[in-house]
Amino acid sequence: MTRGTLWVCMLVGAAAPVLAADAVSPGDRPRFFDFEVKGRRVAFVCDRSGSMSDLDGTPMAAAKAGLIASLEALGESQQFHLFFYSDRVTVYTPPGGPGRPMFADEETLRSVHRFVDGIAPSGGTRHADALAAALAVAPDEIFLLTDGASRHDLEPQDVERLSTRLGRTRLFVVQFSVGDGSTQSPRLAKLATTSGGGYRVVDPTANE
Repeated sequence: MTRGTLWVCMLVGAAAPVLAADAVSPGDRPRFFDFEVKGRRVAFVCDRSGSMSDLDGTPMAAAKAGLIASLEALGESQQFHLFFYSDRVTVYTPPGGPGRPMFADEETLRSVHRFVDGIAPSGGTRHADALAAALAVAPDEIFLLTDGASRHDLEPQDVERLSTRLGRTRLFVVQFSVGDGSTQSPRLAKLATTSGGGYRVVDPTANE
C-alpha cells in the first residue's frame, strides 16, 4: 500500500460513497485519510485490537500506512503524540520522556517507524480509555482510527464525561468497515461531530 493510495469513504448519512483525497499530496496540508490535519498539536490514536488482524491483517496494514503517511507530511510547526489501544493504551514515548509533543523530524520518524512496525493486534476495544489518555496531553485535534463493532461503542456516561473534557479539542474519527459503510459507532460519531471534528467510514480493502 503506497502513500498515494486512494481511500473510498462515506460521509455519515450520505447516499453514495465519495472518493477521498490522497492520504498525502505533495504541497498540500497533511491528511489523515479523509481529514485535513490543521492543528499545531495533534494526537493520533489507533486501534490495535485483535480484529485489526482480520482479512489477513489488511486493517492493521492500512492503519499503519495511513498513520505513517500523515506523520511524514506534518508541517514544521506541527507537533504530535501517538497512541495505540485495545483494552489498554500503549503510548509512544520519545527519547525526551513521556508526555512531550514531538516534531516529525527525521530522527523521530525513524524511531516512530520502529515503534509502529512492532505493534501487533491483540485484545479488545476500549475507546474511552484511549480518548482520555489523548485528552491528557491537551491537543488541538485528535485523530482516532478504529474498526470497532457497534458493541464496542462508547457508553452514554463516557460521552458525557468526554464531552466535558474535550473543551476546544476537535475529534476526528475514521471507522474501518467492509460493506455498506454504515455508522458502527453512533455515540463515537456524535462525540466527534459535536466537537467540531468529524466521522467517516472507510473500507480498508477498497484498493487491494
